[in-house]
Amino acid sequence: MQIMNYLYHYTNIETLALILRNHTIRFNSLDKMDDLQEKETADLKNIGQFCYISSWTDNEIESIPMWNMYASLERGIRIMLPQNPFMIYDNRAEELQKVTSYPVQDASNGSPLQSIIPLAEMFSKGFFTIQAINKNILFKVEYTDDKDKLYPQLLKDEGEGFSIALDELGKYKNLHWAFQREWRYILNVLPLDLNQPIENLFRNFEITTNKIRLDSEKQPLSYYDMHLSDEAFENMHITLSPRISTGNRIIIQSLIEKYNPSAIISDSALIKLI
Repeated sequence: MQIMNYLYHYTNIETLALILRNHTIRFNSLDKMDDLQEKETADLKNIGQFCYISSWTDNEIESIPMWNMYASLERGIRIMLPQNPFMIYDNRAEELQKVTSYPVQDASNGSPLQSIIPLAEMFSKGFFTIQAINKNILFKVEYTDDKDKLYPQLLKDEGEGFSIALDELGKYKNLHWAFQREWRYILNVLPLDLNQPIENLFRNFEITTNKIRLDSEKQPLSYYDMHLSDEAFENMHITLSPRISTGNRIIIQSLIEKYNPSAIISDSALIKLI
């Protein structure tokens, strides 16, 4: 699968201000998406609350529907960033030891375990996502009318036990949304207390997944803000919406000057067309 060098995100000035000030991109869960079909599966009613996404497009040509739906023609912006723009952290034993009462050691070769979410944060806030470690979070959305993909069967029987195929969430949308040409960053985030002996950890993971199966578990976070790397942040390109007002243009320019002076601002290619 070919992955684009750059991706684009349509949003409003308020969200831009938060991105610039905090150096973060917000991930929201599937139960907060505009396509309500996405949170549904064939067997687990509320499983979408554990799948957090950030939506982008690979279409460098500006889209009037995207401006209208996600930004507005008068006060919107489109952000361009390199693919996989998130910070990578080196997790060392001395940092983890601050948030756990159990002994922690660095790897025998001295190389720190890397992740896109600090392990110390997962320890302190009581959640876990495997994608933080494997860093494989970017996927091209497949548009389909296949009901088995739109409403997947996530529970898998495994003899005396079961598993939940969380990795099937968030990757398929109805054909009606194909104009979006969407790519997604996806994190599956589960509530899990990591501050415990390893022998207890697996047992508590089983308890958590069973509660999810019974629809009695709640999401650990209402959203998650992923930190951008300095390089990606400094190479941000911002396109102004086609009917941007003079006042909103001044606001955006002021935000850029204060928080990210290396970012590039450009006018919309549609400015004389609509």
